[in-house]
Amino acid sequence: MPAQTRLAQLIAQEEGFGRPGTKPTRNHNPGDLEHAPHIIGWDGKIGIEPNDDAGWNDLERQLRLYASRGLTLRDMVAIYAPPSENNTGQYLQFICNGLDLSPDTLVSLALEKPAKI
Repeated sequence: MPAQTRLAQLIAQEEGFGRPGTKPTRNHNPGDLEHAPHIIGWDGKIGIEPNDDAGWNDLERQLRLYASRGLTLRDMVAIYAPPSENNTGQYLQFICNGLDLSPDTLVSLALEKPAKI
């Protein structure tokens, strides 16, 4: 199962999934998630998924959890890509530009944008 939503695609791109040698690619973890249902081990603190399909499934699941909590894209990125580990402002701008949505858009609305083929 590839990405279902554009938001998941953008997160995977920002995390480096698909680029040779990156942890997300090597670990079949497009969202660079630390904890998720299908994780079978860890590479440092980043989870190792059994395959890309499981990794996409876990990323989409995490995004639905954020949506169910009523988070905006700004709220989500502050949690997902905290300033202690990321350039949170740049990450948010990349996501919003890719979705053509404002930072105050609800994640639930962002998830309505399907993945690009």
